[in-house]
Amino acid sequence: MTTLPVVFAHGWACGPDVWGPVLAALDLPSPCVLDLGYFGASQQEAHKQVEVLRKAEQPVLVVGHSLGFLWLLSQGDWPEGSAFLGLNAFGCFAGSENFPQGVPPRVLARMRSGLTRDAAQVVTQFRTQCGLGPVTADVVCEPALQEGLTDLMTLDARPVLAHLREKGSTVKVLAGEQDPIVSPNMTQASFPSGVPIDWQAEGGHMLPLTHPHICAGVVRSMVSHMVENS
Repeated sequence: MTTLPVVFAHGWACGPDVWGPVLAALDLPSPCVLDLGYFGASQQEAHKQVEVLRKAEQPVLVVGHSLGFLWLLSQGDWPEGSAFLGLNAFGCFAGSENFPQGVPPRVLARMRSGLTRDAAQVVTQFRTQCGLGPVTADVVCEPALQEGLTDLMTLDARPVLAHLREKGSTVKVLAGEQDPIVSPNMTQASFPSGVPIDWQAEGGHMLPLTHPHICAGVVRSMVSHMVENS
């Protein structure tokens, strides 16, 4: 494949390892795989990597899983011609008066409170819901997890997505019909009309792990389209 930059960001309570099966199915020479620090890595490095990509003149394929997609959209403008792929993604997470399909804020507040008492338990409960394994207290980074919860509670990239649609940027979404974290209603409500959503009938919340070849196929197709139009 080409040297076109591709950046990957994982979701809350996950790490960059969720991209392993997708990357194994691809032939990317130097993918930028971010670590948002939920298990101890410095998030400063992720911010630096994003800043380098954003300041370059070359278009980027921006790929995010769950919160990772919202986080990437919230980092500022990406180079002209960039494309965006969300896996189990959303433009907004927390419910509000103008987004009733979102997760009730009280649920997130309860998780925030739980993190201060037993972060590993809260993370393990969430990961179990997603179909992932448990974690131990020695690996979790409570400050980063709290920061991620704040993002889930406050970030709203729906205006960004609307702007991307208006200017003709490519935005695609892969979603699981059986996703226990992001309901189909929430998915549809958080993206502008016209953004294609590719539904996986048996898919849950971890499409990069359960459907890596489908995810990789979409990445490959989007990269090829970007190269053809560059």
